[in-house]
Amino acid sequence: MPDYEADALAYVFDRVNQCFTTADTFFGAKFKRSSCNFKQKGKAAGTAHLQKNELRFNLFMYQQDPTAFLSQVVPHEVAHIVVYQIYGNSVKPHGKEWQAVMFKVYGIRPSRTHTFDVPPQKNSYEYRCACQKHDFSKQRHTRAQRGTEYICKKCRSSLQFVTKKTIGTA
Repeated sequence: MPDYEADALAYVFDRVNQCFTTADTFFGAKFKRSSCNFKQKGKAAGTAHLQKNELRFNLFMYQQDPTAFLSQVVPHEVAHIVVYQIYGNSVKPHGKEWQAVMFKVYGIRPSRTHTFDVPPQKNSYEYRCACQKHDFSKQRHTRAQRGTEYICKKCRSSLQFVTKKTIGTA
C-alpha cells in the first residue's frame, strides 16, 4: 500500500473510532468496532457491510476533499453499523433509526447522497429511450442482456441498447 493510501486509511480509521466512541457515550454501550479499507469503487463513497462488520471507503472520493469525507461519509457509514448492532435487519437502511443516529449522535443532517465526483467508467454502454440517452455500467448492461427490462423515469419507455463506449470515445 502506497504511503499516501496508508496515511489516508489511518485518518479514516481514527475517525471511525471517534464515531464509535461518540456512539458508545450516547447509548451507554460498547459497540463492536468495524474493519476499514479502501475497497469501495464506483459511485458509492462508502458502504457498510453489516454482517461482515466491515466499512469500505472510496479512495478516489476521499482524495477530492478529505475533510468533507471524514466529517460526512465516515459517520454516515458508522451510523449504519451502529443501527445494525442495535436493531439487526429489522429496519430500513436510511430509515428513521439511521436518521436519528446521524442527527442526535453525530449532529449531522442525514443525507443518502454525496457530492463527490465519481470516477470515469472504463467502459459504458449507451442505451436510448424515447427522450434521451442513458449510460449503463457493464453490470447493468449484462443484466439488460439477460432480460432485465429498464424503463426511463421521464418518458416511461423501454431502454434499448445502442453501442459500447470506451474512455476516449464520445
